[in-house]
Amino acid sequence: MMSNRCFILFCLIVAVSNLAFSQATIVVMQTETPIGMQTYFYSGSVNPIQEEEIRKYWNDDYYITSVAHGSKGWFVSMSKGVKWSNQSYKKSSSWPDDFVHEQKGKGRFITSLAASDNQWFVVTSQNSDFTKQEICGAPWDRLKDWIVQRWNEGYYITSIACQNSMWTVVMSKTTIYTGQAYLWSKTVDEIKSKINDKWNEGYSITAFEYGGGEFFCIMSKLSLTKKVLQHWSINQSDVGKDIKEYWDKSYRIIYLGG
Repeated sequence: MMSNRCFILFCLIVAVSNLAFSQATIVVMQTETPIGMQTYFYSGSVNPIQEEEIRKYWNDDYYITSVAHGSKGWFVSMSKGVKWSNQSYKKSSSWPDDFVHEQKGKGRFITSLAASDNQWFVVTSQNSDFTKQEICGAPWDRLKDWIVQRWNEGYYITSIACQNSMWTVVMSKTTIYTGQAYLWSKTVDEIKSKINDKWNEGYSITAFEYGGGEFFCIMSKLSLTKKVLQHWSINQSDVGKDIKEYWDKSYRIIYLGG
């Protein structure tokens, strides 16, 4: 069976050298989302993902809207108000290619993706805004041309994850974006400056990860007619207080990265 995930083998896995952010926790929040009620939970740095919590909130009609692995371990946000249905996930020590193909056959596409050093967590949903999806895993310098080619074919980056300096990028055909760009930086100050510049150009953060010693931020032009406001934080000392403050201002978590 041919895989729709493009693997490029390479000989050396580069260790992350920036220990200060080797396990970052990134939270992106936004106004003007369809999300109503929302919750989040995290496992702690050495614990498995909280599958019982996921099942409990599924039973209350919440759906996984983002998942990450970072300094707080597995970090999950679940929400009401999204139009997704029939959601599934797979955790696996290797890329779950059979699961992805099986889900695609059921009309379910990847809506969230995360990886720790030794485990993948892939979430698929039905009734997403995606009609086609392509996946490629490779060192970054092998991915650039692939991304440009898919952009030219009308795809947009919708999920990213990094495992042991190998980046995996999911690109989807969708009408929710009208343009896209990506940003790289080794420091918080530099990525902050670059994000501000793109905000001023009408772009919004749609994915944000740390891997291989660098921050990788995807910014997209949304097809929404309303102007959105965004707030993001990295390794916030009291992430719960920060989230609540912005929930009270009608922001909702749209992306968790690590």
